[in-house]
Amino acid sequence: MDLIDLAIKILIFPGLAFIITILVFAVWFERKMWARVHLRIGPLHVGKYAGSLQLIADFIKFAGKETIIPSKADKLFFQTTPIIAVLVAGLSMAVIPFSENWIVFKFDLGLLFILAVYSLFPIIILLTGWASNNKYSFIGALRAVFQLLAYWVPLGLSMLGVVMISHSLNLVSIVNAQSKFWFILVQPLGFLVCFIAALAESERTPFDIPEAEGEIIWGWITEYTGINFGLFMVANYLRLYISSLIITTLFLGGWLGPRFLPPIAWVIIKSMIVLTAIIIVKTSFPRVRMDQLLRIGWRILIPLAILNVAFTLALIQLVPSIVV
Repeated sequence: MDLIDLAIKILIFPGLAFIITILVFAVWFERKMWARVHLRIGPLHVGKYAGSLQLIADFIKFAGKETIIPSKADKLFFQTTPIIAVLVAGLSMAVIPFSENWIVFKFDLGLLFILAVYSLFPIIILLTGWASNNKYSFIGALRAVFQLLAYWVPLGLSMLGVVMISHSLNLVSIVNAQSKFWFILVQPLGFLVCFIAALAESERTPFDIPEAEGEIIWGWITEYTGINFGLFMVANYLRLYISSLIITTLFLGGWLGPRFLPPIAWVIIKSMIVLTAIIIVKTSFPRVRMDQLLRIGWRILIPLAILNVAFTLALIQLVPSIVV
Protein backbone atom coordinates (compact mmCIF):
# COMPACT_ATOMS: atom_id res chain seq x y z
CA MET A 1 0.00 0.00 0.00
CA ASP A 2 2.87 2.38 0.75
CA LEU A 3 4.29 1.85 -2.73
CA ILE A 4 0.88 2.51 -4.28
CA ASP A 5 0.49 5.72 -2.29
CA LEU A 6 3.98 6.82 -3.32
CA ALA A 7 3.26 6.07 -6.98
CA ILE A 8 0.02 8.09 -6.80
CA LYS A 9 1.82 11.02 -5.19
CA ILE A 10 4.61 10.99 -7.78
CA LEU A 11 2.54 10.36 -10.91
CA ILE A 12 -0.80 12.01 -10.11
CA PHE A 13 -0.89 14.39 -7.12
CA PRO A 14 1.11 16.41 -6.30
CA GLY A 15 3.32 14.85 -8.95
CA LEU A 16 3.41 14.78 -12.72
CA ALA A 17 -0.28 15.03 -13.65
CA PHE A 18 -0.97 17.85 -11.18
CA ILE A 19 2.17 19.75 -12.24
CA ILE A 20 1.18 19.61 -15.92
CA THR A 21 -2.38 20.70 -15.11
CA ILE A 22 -1.33 23.60 -12.90
CA LEU A 23 1.28 24.80 -15.41
CA VAL A 24 -1.25 24.84 -18.25
CA PHE A 25 -3.71 26.69 -16.05
CA ALA A 26 -1.04 29.18 -14.92
CA VAL A 27 -0.15 30.10 -18.51
CA TRP A 28 -3.82 30.49 -19.49
CA PHE A 29 -4.70 32.42 -16.33
CA GLU A 30 -1.72 34.77 -16.68
CA ARG A 31 -2.67 35.64 -20.25
CA LYS A 32 -6.25 36.32 -19.28
CA MET A 33 -5.18 38.43 -16.30
CA TRP A 34 -2.84 40.52 -18.46
CA ALA A 35 -5.60 40.99 -21.00
CA ARG A 36 -8.10 42.04 -18.34
CA VAL A 37 -5.76 44.54 -16.67
CA HIS A 38 -4.28 45.96 -19.89
CA LEU A 39 -7.49 45.67 -21.98
CA ARG A 40 -5.70 43.57 -24.59
CA ILE A 41 -8.36 42.50 -27.04
CA GLY A 42 -6.44 39.57 -28.53
CA PRO A 43 -5.69 37.46 -25.43
CA LEU A 44 -9.01 38.47 -23.87
CA HIS A 45 -11.21 37.19 -26.70
CA VAL A 46 -9.01 34.74 -28.62
CA GLY A 47 -10.66 31.54 -29.85
CA LYS A 48 -13.37 29.32 -28.43
CA TYR A 49 -13.51 27.77 -24.97
CA ALA A 50 -12.07 30.88 -23.31
CA GLY A 51 -8.95 30.71 -25.45
CA SER A 52 -7.81 27.36 -24.06
CA LEU A 53 -7.17 26.01 -27.57
CA GLN A 54 -4.46 28.65 -27.98
CA LEU A 55 -2.36 26.69 -25.50
CA ILE A 56 -2.54 23.61 -27.73
CA ALA A 57 -1.50 25.71 -30.71
CA ASP A 58 1.45 27.09 -28.78
CA PHE A 59 2.54 23.59 -27.76
CA ILE A 60 2.42 22.40 -31.36
CA LYS A 61 4.42 25.47 -32.38
CA PHE A 62 7.15 24.77 -29.80
CA ALA A 63 7.25 21.07 -30.60
CA GLY A 64 7.38 21.71 -34.36
CA LYS A 65 10.14 24.31 -34.34
CA GLU A 66 13.63 23.21 -35.25
CA THR A 67 15.99 22.70 -32.34
CA ILE A 68 19.03 24.70 -33.37
CA ILE A 69 22.34 23.95 -31.66
CA PRO A 70 25.11 26.51 -32.27
CA SER A 71 28.12 24.91 -33.95
CA LYS A 72 30.53 25.98 -31.20
CA ALA A 73 28.23 25.20 -28.28
CA ASP A 74 28.95 22.45 -25.76
CA LYS A 75 26.32 20.08 -27.15
CA LEU A 76 26.04 17.84 -24.08
CA PHE A 77 25.33 20.63 -21.59
CA PHE A 78 23.40 22.68 -24.16
CA GLN A 79 20.85 19.87 -24.58
CA THR A 80 20.72 18.62 -20.99
CA THR A 81 20.42 21.89 -19.04
CA PRO A 82 16.73 22.47 -20.03
CA ILE A 83 15.85 19.01 -18.69
CA ILE A 84 17.93 19.56 -15.54
CA ALA A 85 16.17 22.91 -14.96
CA VAL A 86 12.73 21.26 -15.04
CA LEU A 87 13.79 18.39 -12.77
CA VAL A 88 15.44 20.69 -10.21
CA ALA A 89 12.45 23.06 -10.26
CA GLY A 90 10.14 20.14 -9.47
CA LEU A 91 12.24 18.82 -6.57
CA SER A 92 10.64 21.17 -4.05
CA MET A 93 7.22 19.59 -4.68
CA ALA A 94 8.49 16.49 -2.89
CA VAL A 95 8.58 18.19 0.52
CA ILE A 96 5.64 20.60 0.30
CA PRO A 97 2.70 19.25 2.35
CA PHE A 98 -0.83 19.41 0.95
CA SER A 99 -2.23 17.98 4.17
CA GLU A 100 -0.75 16.50 7.31
CA ASN A 101 -0.32 13.12 5.64
CA TRP A 102 -0.32 13.99 1.93
CA ILE A 103 3.32 14.72 1.20
CA VAL A 104 5.65 12.87 -1.13
CA PHE A 105 8.67 12.85 1.17
CA LYS A 106 8.46 13.59 4.88
CA PHE A 107 11.62 15.44 5.83
CA ASP A 108 12.38 17.18 9.10
CA LEU A 109 14.56 19.74 7.29
CA GLY A 110 12.10 20.47 4.50
CA LEU A 111 12.60 24.24 4.60
CA LEU A 112 16.38 23.86 4.31
CA PHE A 113 15.83 21.46 1.41
CA ILE A 114 13.80 24.10 -0.44
CA LEU A 115 16.49 26.75 0.13
CA ALA A 116 19.10 24.27 -1.12
CA VAL A 117 17.06 23.71 -4.30
CA TYR A 118 16.83 27.48 -4.81
CA SER A 119 20.62 27.68 -4.51
CA LEU A 120 21.05 25.29 -7.46
CA PHE A 121 19.45 27.59 -10.04
CA PRO A 122 22.40 30.03 -10.29
CA ILE A 123 24.62 27.06 -11.18
CA ILE A 124 22.16 25.83 -13.82
CA ILE A 125 21.79 29.29 -15.33
CA LEU A 126 25.55 29.89 -15.40
CA LEU A 127 26.07 26.48 -17.01
CA THR A 128 23.40 27.28 -19.60
CA GLY A 129 25.02 30.58 -20.58
CA TRP A 130 28.46 28.97 -20.71
CA ALA A 131 27.27 26.00 -22.81
CA SER A 132 25.85 28.35 -25.46
CA ASN A 133 29.41 29.63 -26.17
CA ASN A 134 27.92 33.06 -26.80
CA LYS A 135 29.32 36.02 -24.91
CA TYR A 136 25.93 37.72 -24.73
CA SER A 137 24.28 34.60 -23.31
CA PHE A 138 27.10 34.28 -20.79
CA ILE A 139 26.78 37.94 -19.77
CA GLY A 140 23.04 37.39 -19.37
CA ALA A 141 23.77 34.34 -17.21
CA LEU A 142 26.09 36.38 -15.00
CA ARG A 143 23.38 39.02 -14.67
CA ALA A 144 20.89 36.35 -13.59
CA VAL A 145 23.34 34.86 -11.09
CA PHE A 146 23.94 38.27 -9.49
CA GLN A 147 20.18 38.66 -9.12
CA LEU A 148 19.50 35.23 -7.66
CA LEU A 149 22.34 35.49 -5.16
CA ALA A 150 21.25 38.99 -4.12
CA TYR A 151 17.73 37.76 -3.30
CA TRP A 152 18.49 34.27 -1.99
CA VAL A 153 19.91 35.79 1.21
CA PRO A 154 16.84 37.91 2.13
CA LEU A 155 14.60 35.00 1.10
CA GLY A 156 16.24 32.76 3.68
CA LEU A 157 16.33 35.47 6.34
CA SER A 158 12.63 36.24 5.82
CA MET A 159 11.81 32.63 6.74
CA LEU A 160 13.87 32.75 9.93
CA GLY A 161 11.09 34.45 11.93
CA VAL A 162 8.71 31.60 11.05
CA VAL A 163 11.31 29.06 12.21
CA MET A 164 11.84 30.96 15.47
CA ILE A 165 8.13 30.92 16.31
CA SER A 166 7.42 27.34 15.20
CA HIS A 167 10.75 25.93 16.51
CA SER A 168 10.93 23.70 13.45
CA LEU A 169 12.26 23.38 9.90
CA ASN A 170 9.66 20.72 9.16
CA LEU A 171 6.98 22.20 6.89
CA VAL A 172 4.23 20.01 8.39
CA SER A 173 5.12 21.26 11.87
CA ILE A 174 5.20 24.86 10.62
CA VAL A 175 1.66 24.52 9.26
CA ASN A 176 0.42 22.86 12.45
CA ALA A 177 1.95 25.71 14.44
CA GLN A 178 -0.49 28.05 12.65
CA SER A 179 -3.59 26.33 14.01
CA LYS A 180 -4.39 29.36 16.22
CA PHE A 181 -3.26 32.13 13.87
CA TRP A 182 -1.53 32.40 10.50
CA PHE A 183 2.03 33.62 10.69
CA ILE A 184 1.32 36.49 8.32
CA LEU A 185 -0.41 38.17 11.27
CA VAL A 186 2.77 38.24 13.38
CA GLN A 187 5.24 38.23 10.49
CA PRO A 188 3.91 40.84 8.04
CA LEU A 189 7.40 42.18 7.37
CA GLY A 190 8.76 38.68 6.84
CA PHE A 191 5.89 37.95 4.46
CA LEU A 192 6.59 41.12 2.46
CA VAL A 193 10.32 40.37 2.16
CA CYS A 194 9.62 36.74 1.24
CA PHE A 195 7.07 37.77 -1.41
CA ILE A 196 9.43 40.27 -3.07
CA ALA A 197 12.41 37.92 -2.89
CA ALA A 198 10.32 35.11 -4.38
CA LEU A 199 9.43 37.40 -7.30
CA ALA A 200 13.11 38.04 -7.93
CA GLU A 201 14.09 34.38 -7.51
CA SER A 202 11.43 33.44 -10.07
CA GLU A 203 12.70 36.21 -12.40
CA ARG A 204 9.30 37.84 -12.54
CA THR A 205 8.47 41.46 -13.33
CA PRO A 206 9.69 43.91 -12.11
CA PHE A 207 12.76 41.70 -11.61
CA ASP A 208 12.80 39.99 -15.03
CA ILE A 209 16.00 41.70 -16.18
CA PRO A 210 17.79 38.40 -17.03
CA GLU A 211 15.03 37.61 -19.58
CA ALA A 212 14.05 41.11 -20.72
CA GLU A 213 13.05 40.12 -24.25
CA GLY A 214 12.64 43.72 -25.38
CA GLU A 215 16.24 44.67 -24.54
CA ILE A 216 18.44 41.57 -24.37
CA ILE A 217 16.40 38.98 -26.33
CA TRP A 218 15.84 36.52 -23.47
CA GLY A 219 19.35 36.86 -22.02
CA TRP A 220 20.89 33.56 -20.99
CA ILE A 221 18.48 31.45 -23.09
CA THR A 222 18.91 33.48 -26.29
CA GLU A 223 20.36 30.53 -28.22
CA TYR A 224 17.57 28.12 -27.31
CA THR A 225 14.72 27.31 -29.67
CA GLY A 226 11.81 24.95 -29.98
CA ILE A 227 11.19 22.40 -27.28
CA ASN A 228 14.35 23.34 -25.34
CA PHE A 229 13.09 26.91 -25.00
CA GLY A 230 9.71 25.51 -23.95
CA LEU A 231 11.34 23.43 -21.22
CA PHE A 232 12.92 26.53 -19.72
CA MET A 233 9.50 28.19 -19.72
CA VAL A 234 8.08 25.14 -17.94
CA ALA A 235 10.83 25.41 -15.32
CA ASN A 236 10.10 29.13 -14.81
CA TYR A 237 6.36 28.62 -14.34
CA LEU A 238 7.03 25.67 -12.04
CA ARG A 239 9.31 27.85 -9.89
CA LEU A 240 6.59 30.48 -9.87
CA TYR A 241 3.91 28.12 -8.57
CA ILE A 242 6.24 26.51 -6.04
CA SER A 243 7.01 29.98 -4.70
CA SER A 244 3.25 30.44 -4.22
CA LEU A 245 3.06 27.11 -2.37
CA ILE A 246 6.00 28.04 -0.11
CA ILE A 247 4.44 31.39 0.83
CA THR A 248 1.12 29.62 1.48
CA THR A 249 2.80 27.03 3.70
CA LEU A 250 4.91 29.46 5.73
CA PHE A 251 2.58 32.42 6.17
CA LEU A 252 -1.00 31.50 5.17
CA GLY A 253 -1.64 28.38 7.21
CA GLY A 254 -1.09 25.81 4.45
CA TRP A 255 -3.96 23.33 4.42
CA LEU A 256 -5.69 24.83 7.49
CA GLY A 257 -9.16 26.22 6.89
CA PRO A 258 -12.88 25.63 7.51
CA ARG A 259 -13.82 21.97 7.26
CA PHE A 260 -16.41 22.36 4.51
CA LEU A 261 -13.46 21.93 2.08
CA PRO A 262 -10.73 19.26 2.27
CA PRO A 263 -7.21 20.35 3.30
CA ILE A 264 -5.81 19.89 -0.22
CA ALA A 265 -8.41 22.33 -1.59
CA TRP A 266 -7.32 25.04 0.86
CA VAL A 267 -3.69 24.72 -0.21
CA ILE A 268 -4.64 25.07 -3.86
CA ILE A 269 -7.01 28.00 -3.23
CA LYS A 270 -4.49 29.93 -1.14
CA SER A 271 -1.65 29.28 -3.57
CA MET A 272 -3.89 30.50 -6.43
CA ILE A 273 -4.51 33.73 -4.51
CA VAL A 274 -0.76 34.23 -4.09
CA LEU A 275 -0.22 33.39 -7.78
CA THR A 276 -2.83 35.98 -8.74
CA ALA A 277 -1.03 38.60 -6.65
CA ILE A 278 2.25 37.78 -8.40
CA ILE A 279 0.62 38.09 -11.82
CA ILE A 280 -1.00 41.41 -10.90
CA VAL A 281 2.42 42.73 -9.88
CA LYS A 282 3.70 41.81 -13.34
CA THR A 283 0.85 43.68 -15.03
CA SER A 284 1.26 46.78 -12.88
CA PHE A 285 4.94 47.62 -12.34
CA PRO A 286 7.70 48.57 -14.79
CA ARG A 287 10.99 46.71 -14.94
CA VAL A 288 13.69 48.06 -12.61
CA ARG A 289 17.29 48.72 -13.66
CA MET A 290 20.08 46.35 -12.69
CA ASP A 291 21.56 48.78 -10.17
CA GLN A 292 18.13 49.33 -8.63
CA LEU A 293 17.56 45.56 -8.44
CA LEU A 294 20.81 44.95 -6.58
CA ARG A 295 20.23 47.93 -4.29
CA ILE A 296 16.77 46.64 -3.36
CA GLY A 297 18.16 43.19 -2.57
CA TRP A 298 21.30 44.11 -0.62
CA ARG A 299 20.45 47.48 0.92
CA ILE A 300 16.71 47.24 1.56
CA LEU A 301 15.48 43.65 1.80
CA ILE A 302 18.37 42.25 3.85
CA PRO A 303 18.13 45.01 6.52
CA LEU A 304 14.34 44.56 6.58
CA ALA A 305 14.75 40.79 7.03
CA ILE A 306 17.22 41.34 9.88
CA LEU A 307 14.81 43.86 11.41
CA ASN A 308 12.09 41.20 11.20
CA VAL A 309 14.33 38.76 13.09
CA ALA A 310 14.91 41.38 15.81
CA PHE A 311 11.17 42.06 15.96
CA THR A 312 10.48 38.34 16.32
CA LEU A 313 12.97 38.07 19.19
CA ALA A 314 11.29 40.98 20.96
CA LEU A 315 7.87 39.49 20.34
CA ILE A 316 8.94 36.14 21.80
CA GLN A 317 10.28 37.91 24.91
CA LEU A 318 7.12 39.98 25.38
CA VAL A 319 4.64 37.23 24.49
CA PRO A 320 6.27 33.86 25.29
CA SER A 321 3.01 32.01 24.61
CA ILE A 322 3.31 32.87 20.93
CA VAL A 323 6.03 30.26 20.55
CA VAL A 324 4.59 26.87 19.70
